[in-house]
Amino acid sequence: MKTLTTILLTLLLPATIARAQAVDPSDPGQALTQYRIDGWQTEQGLPLNTVQVLHRTRDGYLWVGTGGGLARFDGIRFRTFDLTAVPELPGWPIYGLMEDPDGNLWIGHSEGAMIHRDGLFRPVLGAEVTAGRRVWSFAPAPDGSMWIATENGLVHWKNNAARLYQVSDGLPTERLRALTFDRDGLLWIATSGGGLVSFDGERFELFDESNGFPNNQVRSVIADPEGGVWAGTAGGGLVHLRDGRIRTWTVADGLPTDQLTTVDLDEDGSLWIGTWGEGLARMRNGKFDSISVDGGLAGEQIWSVLADREGSVWVGTWVGGLNRLRDRDFVVLGTPEGLSHDNVRSVTHAPDGAAWATTAGGGANRIHRGTITHIGVEEGLRTNETSCVYADRSGAIWIGSYTDGLARWRDGVIETWGVEDGLPSGDIRSVLEDRNGTIWIGTVEGLARFTGDRFEPIVDENLPVDGVGAILAARDGSLWIGLSGEGLVRYREGVFTTFTREDGLLSNWIMALHEDSDGGIWIGTNGEGLNRYRDGKIAQIEPENGLWDGLIQTILEDDRGRLWMTCNRGFFAVSRAELDAFADGRIERVTPESYGPGNALRSTTFAGTVQPAGAIDAAGNLWLPSFRGLVIVDPDDLPGHEGPPAVRLEEVIVDGERRPLDEKVTLPPGSAPLWIRYTAATLQNAERVNFRYRMDGAPGGWVDAGTSREAFFPALPHGNYTFHVAASFDGQTWQEAATALPIAVRPYFFQTPWFIALLVIGIAAVIAVTIWLWTRHLRLQQTEMERLVAKKTEELRLANDHLERLSFVDPLTGLANRRRFDEKLDEEWRRAARSQTPLALMVADVDLFKDYNDSLGHPEGDRCLVAVAEVLRDRIRRPGDLVARYGGEEFVVLVPGTDLEAATRLAEELRKAVEDRAIAHPNSSVAPVVTISLGVASCVPSQTTESESLFTAADPALYRAKREGRNRVAASSECASEESEHGHPRAIPPKPLAES
Repeated sequence: MKTLTTILLTLLLPATIARAQAVDPSDPGQALTQYRIDGWQTEQGLPLNTVQVLHRTRDGYLWVGTGGGLARFDGIRFRTFDLTAVPELPGWPIYGLMEDPDGNLWIGHSEGAMIHRDGLFRPVLGAEVTAGRRVWSFAPAPDGSMWIATENGLVHWKNNAARLYQVSDGLPTERLRALTFDRDGLLWIATSGGGLVSFDGERFELFDESNGFPNNQVRSVIADPEGGVWAGTAGGGLVHLRDGRIRTWTVADGLPTDQLTTVDLDEDGSLWIGTWGEGLARMRNGKFDSISVDGGLAGEQIWSVLADREGSVWVGTWVGGLNRLRDRDFVVLGTPEGLSHDNVRSVTHAPDGAAWATTAGGGANRIHRGTITHIGVEEGLRTNETSCVYADRSGAIWIGSYTDGLARWRDGVIETWGVEDGLPSGDIRSVLEDRNGTIWIGTVEGLARFTGDRFEPIVDENLPVDGVGAILAARDGSLWIGLSGEGLVRYREGVFTTFTREDGLLSNWIMALHEDSDGGIWIGTNGEGLNRYRDGKIAQIEPENGLWDGLIQTILEDDRGRLWMTCNRGFFAVSRAELDAFADGRIERVTPESYGPGNALRSTTFAGTVQPAGAIDAAGNLWLPSFRGLVIVDPDDLPGHEGPPAVRLEEVIVDGERRPLDEKVTLPPGSAPLWIRYTAATLQNAERVNFRYRMDGAPGGWVDAGTSREAFFPALPHGNYTFHVAASFDGQTWQEAATALPIAVRPYFFQTPWFIALLVIGIAAVIAVTIWLWTRHLRLQQTEMERLVAKKTEELRLANDHLERLSFVDPLTGLANRRRFDEKLDEEWRRAARSQTPLALMVADVDLFKDYNDSLGHPEGDRCLVAVAEVLRDRIRRPGDLVARYGGEEFVVLVPGTDLEAATRLAEELRKAVEDRAIAHPNSSVAPVVTISLGVASCVPSQTTESESLFTAADPALYRAKREGRNRVAASSECASEESEHGHPRAIPPKPLAES
């Protein structure tokens, strides 16, 4: 024995584990690190990554208001509502959403408000009330009326009429932000600059900085079910106001920042708080915690927060899209929860109820009664590169290492052993106490046993010299030893017997061993599958037989008779009765339950080549070590075992045309394609929902659609049908849509009974008519097919046109790109040459833009370019004109029918408009704001000149303007008839800023 160190274990860090219990994933007090974070951005269907408001309606949809329009989300798909789809929706940005008791969705946008109901939009509040300003919030009143917060005051909408309250009526400001009714029916109003206001229907009462309210910029207000309201301020922190009493929480109380944007309460009473710059905060029982980009959020500037009825917390960010925090399918315990290292290699449970876990790099961890204690080199271990851990019957904890032997922790005392104490190697992979109390040690260079103070290597001519990864003490007294390359060894009554591939093993590299209650030995291999040894026979179960994976790193048996196994893509369980049935030849396949990437594990790579690579605690929970922490599984509460979700029909499309769902769907004769789209009323587990459908009246029964949310029927024969759809989480229990969809396919006239009867009666006498009718039928079919082909051809042409239009747009500014400009220039040049009219071109360059980027960074540079593009686009409005981004900070403006003098005046207007936009430029030697320089050229093209000559004339003029001091316009004479008296382009200096 080389060292003897006594340590006093201290309680280092609170964790979320109690004795013999896994962390309850439904506990609202769990650490924020335990939540799974999902994200969606424009690539997944969002109209824009700026998510300004969120609302979940009673039918289960999440409505998302963005800076680029409105979207509806069913957990898988976004349906967007843009100007093309909804021409009634006049403004892109959406700021307010609220569902009233009648099921109407109120939508606040940049110019007013609308109502959505049954797929239809209608305006309810226009510029005559809002003065064309934003509508932020809605609050349904008990009497069925609606109160609306706008930037033009407070609106009361009742009986389809609006009453407007403004400063003259007692409001401190007309810039309102949020509304809510408290428990007592009092209306509360958050304002921008006027503090918090209450309104009882007759009188406004103000709470601002003059009477103790911490900040006049109030961004959000919600009702407290216990009474009063919660308010989030932009600079004053969180406020609770009740019966005139104001209480404030700030950074000093644990908030990450006092700059708050939104607040919402979940069903457990936790307050979720959006901040500007510090991510998402949560207040529970008076204590704050928070999560930001480092914890997985897509942004730190939070626009909106919604805690929904399924327990999810939805977070809308400024530029990072939509996030969702939800309970993980399984609890994960890692460094965020207090473990010394995430790479957990082995786990065991001691007789006192404590869990012990070793890590590769962080030593060992003792998890007991809500506390995690780290044990490493400082406490007496030889190394922090620990491998296996094992609790013997006396309560001693054996801790193996990868590099420096073995340690034993007993009653706070650590003893260590190395190769000098008889160990075959310092790389320890397994420890086991047999029925006689002998401690066996598996190392990468062989087997040893403990003699009381040192170790005795086991040397036998029948024992292969190989790494020992797994050891099992069977009930019959046998010792089973899994080797890392030379098979499986049984040691019984002093005799070693080796089993290899030649005896039926799938692999000679043995990873895991388990004995079941019937005495069967289950053998996990490195990549080939599972073996069972029983009564001298070895059975094989491989992935091709249904096993989820061939790598078996641990085998644990739960109280329900399932064998749980880990691999490098998750973990899975198979009924042992089913495995036995396959091994005995009674069934052809096994059916595992698998859990992997879709279950939000921090890592799907689990520990192997050590033992025990998994354990079961006294409550029956599985503890599985992975590369990113311990995964704790309750076998009685598995994801997908909840009841099936409600399912509903979403839309019906017949031959490309949407049909209403509230009536029987009738299809015309022939092959009219039919699409039926459906969804499930769950957002929490939408990706796990499986569907099946059945068309009564058609051959066959239920069709397994998997996760697809669409059924397609290219051509139904004429007749009557009924479409049914059902949803399930586990494929066993299904819930059918409450309403089936009746469908009728009209027959051709020749398929009707009366026609058939007439045909039968007159067939002998009117053979010629029959031939004519048949020929006519063929012509009708041909015409129908030609119509379908023509229609599909036209649809393909339109789709190609749409894709071509997309290829002409600059993705940053939304202007035309250089490709579009080149085409347009060539097109207008030819047109002007034919009509002998002038064509003008302006080339603009943002002055000293590199200095702007260097000082403020590329994100600000992109925003600067977007702002300049907006100025140019706003000023150039004629249908034939074109504004394009030519490249980098350079823009071009093509103006047909404009001579040099008019083009120069227009260029001066553009220059001044950009200067007036007053975008601060800290490093400009030209002006304190962003400016542009422009080169102008105009000419009447001829048939013998090329369009490039116009650009060739304008570009030197631009450089002349830049040489002469920038922020000015220079006109070219090379392509224009107008010249200065000296025959050179004219440079027009800017007016002084004071004159602008």
